[in-house]
Amino acid sequence: MKIGAVSLGWAGRPLPQAMDDIAAFGGNCIEINGRPGVHPGLVLDAANAGQVRGWAAAAGLEITAVSGYCDFAQADPAAREREVARLMSACRAAHELGVRVVRAFAGDARPGLTLEAAWPWLVAGLQEAGRQAEPLGITLAVENHGRLLNDGPALARLIRAVGADNVRITLDTGNFAWAGHAADQVQADFEAVLPYVVNIHVKDGIWRQGADPATTAFEFVPAGRGQLPLARWLDALAAAGYAAGICSEYEGPGDFRAGTRISMAYLRQWMRSRHS
Repeated sequence: MKIGAVSLGWAGRPLPQAMDDIAAFGGNCIEINGRPGVHPGLVLDAANAGQVRGWAAAAGLEITAVSGYCDFAQADPAAREREVARLMSACRAAHELGVRVVRAFAGDARPGLTLEAAWPWLVAGLQEAGRQAEPLGITLAVENHGRLLNDGPALARLIRAVGADNVRITLDTGNFAWAGHAADQVQADFEAVLPYVVNIHVKDGIWRQGADPATTAFEFVPAGRGQLPLARWLDALAAAGYAAGICSEYEGPGDFRAGTRISMAYLRQWMRSRHS
């Protein structure tokens, strides 16, 4: 396994700066966010793939994933086709970079839209995206993200319904709690998705109870300083055969670089403990 970070945190900064920082923090991998405008002047395509690979090599990093975007919660088949095309642009970029995993989404929540109503659209969109990604050698890794589908058992059920070997899961360790799940539910979420994880974003946090006991919020903190059982989860993933990138994605308060440095130090310590 390799330790690194997701480049989205460096939005507005050149990608080589993100790579240099990750290397300086002791990392050896990166998930690149190639959405236009995230990294100034960066276009992930065949013309620029060699340069991006060169930047990564100079920093001593392996590109373990590319962040793709899509929203298949669309009743209109033509709209889903456009979302497939949007995701395929990230898949083609990943293919040119020699990367085999592209982070994907299932669909976005909208007023009045239920998961039950959106379910057939999500399945159809991911099935078509998986079919188009397969010749490129790409595995789509659907993240537990947003409000529509941020539930472990439901996400695992979606992967089974899609029924494609190259449609799997990006586990964001903090997002189930962010979506409002309590500690015992978060553990059940993790256990449900464990067999399907091919990509990891690491977050940690603390449940904060408000003045009204019914209102509890999950506040992100650097990895190792929160209440999530990250070491236990990472041990379980390793035991299940996970051997890909483990990328910090710090989204808490304060300085992003400082939070990322602390998070990556925690991940390096966990890695060292496995070999001690």
